[in-house]
Amino acid sequence: MDIVVEMDSVNAVNLILSNDLNFCHPMAGLVHSCKRLMSQIPKCFLHHIYREKNAVADRLAAWSHDIDLGCWFLEDNPTWLGPLLLDDSIGVTETRIISSV
Repeated sequence: MDIVVEMDSVNAVNLILSNDLNFCHPMAGLVHSCKRLMSQIPKCFLHHIYREKNAVADRLAAWSHDIDLGCWFLEDNPTWLGPLLLDDSIGVTETRIISSV
């Protein structure tokens, strides 16, 4: 089974894919944990995507900053997520202007 991890943080993707991360880097522990987990999956791929590509995940991540720490299980999608889920299911896209530099 292939696992594709998509992240909207190009810095995080570059850190995880880097082979020369200094152990003194403030994120070194987290990066090494990610690498270790990925190495346990035979076909695990990590890619950068723009947040507009997965607005549902972006909105859930933003929402998570306003809730208590812990493990949360959602039995139903929050009502405020409905429009984004509908847009995602029918392929609605957002335009984004990016720098070519």
